[in-house]
Amino acid sequence: MSVLANSAMKKKSILWVVLLVVIGLAGWFLYQRYVGKNANPVSGLKPRVGVSIAEIHSITDSKMDVNLSVLIDNPLPVGMNIQDFAYTVRVDGVKIAESDYAKPIEIKARDSSVVTVPTQIKLDAFSSIAKEGEARGQDSATYHIAALLHLAKPFLGKDTLRLEADKRLPLFHLPEIQLVGYDVEKFRLKNTDLDLQIRFINKNDFDISFKDMTYSVDLGKEGNTIRGQSPGITKVPARSDKVYTIPVQLTIGKMLKASVQMLFQGKDFPYALHMDCKMASSNDILKNSQMKTVIRGNLEDIKGLKKTVEVKSKKD
Repeated sequence: MSVLANSAMKKKSILWVVLLVVIGLAGWFLYQRYVGKNANPVSGLKPRVGVSIAEIHSITDSKMDVNLSVLIDNPLPVGMNIQDFAYTVRVDGVKIAESDYAKPIEIKARDSSVVTVPTQIKLDAFSSIAKEGEARGQDSATYHIAALLHLAKPFLGKDTLRLEADKRLPLFHLPEIQLVGYDVEKFRLKNTDLDLQIRFINKNDFDISFKDMTYSVDLGKEGNTIRGQSPGITKVPARSDKVYTIPVQLTIGKMLKASVQMLFQGKDFPYALHMDCKMASSNDILKNSQMKTVIRGNLEDIKGLKKTVEVKSKKD
């Protein structure tokens, strides 16, 4: 075979190789284009959920009635019809709320919805979170929500979706109220005035105001021995505490009976302070909240608290 024939065959072979490479590249490009157009449109996409406390309606000595703000985000190219959902909320691992939301929710494609969920939170659990966080020097807490969504129509073969999420939020402290003193010098049979010293404690980074307070004090076995009210606003700035002197009225008959009990029980003589007021704050959570609480103790507690307040006042 001549040299020219060998050269021609080599050129032909190279041409075929180049042609095969071009065909392969074109096929790969067309395949990727096809996959891009026909791949599962929801692969890698998943709805998500979030939670925060929107507002506190009322606070008693055992529970809080609150509105949770629950966000449900739908990144899918199709809408979601949620029949109802069950949820659990934990703060720093402690369960504070668990209930169901029974109303249907419709979320359009690539859209989100914020649902207001009323619930109750037990104060003993919530207070323990704040106290433990304060002891560790924390100013925030991790809110965790787990939600089980029941779908009105199955989607991708599923009729339920379980979603979980964490969110770091400021640590919230419940306002504290203490009876730290009383002035009995004004007590006379013809003069029914008495002054109570009440201490308000606010450990939050925002102010809290107590509006139009009404209160009564049970002494011993006698109910509502002392009654009073304080119209107007008592404001406690952020991260501070204040002692306010509040005038009250006495029910003479009950007061005399309580005095007899006091002689026999001495320092162990019990009392219960009932307080009812509206709350306000620069923080939206506490706007127009109602507080109705009971503070229990004995006369020895009052003496100890008064000494603590006096020492603190001298340092300040």
